[in-house]
Amino acid sequence: MQEPQNKIINQASKTLIDKLLLEKVPLAGIARVASVSEPWLQKYVNGKYQGVPQQVIGAVWYFVHHYNGH
Repeated sequence: MQEPQNKIINQASKTLIDKLLLEKVPLAGIARVASVSEPWLQKYVNGKYQGVPQQVIGAVWYFVHHYNGH
């Protein structure tokens, strides 16, 4: 098991993560590519959605689900 590290995630990594999130890449894959821990990534994603009204999130999920043929 690796030693836990406290490292600062730079803006370039966050920008890459944001782009990968838009492409619906699984979080485990994003964590590997961006060299961040999965717990850090989950907190980052949760923080991004925290300020978004639930009505907007629901509308986005409806659109994605409806127009992807599910």
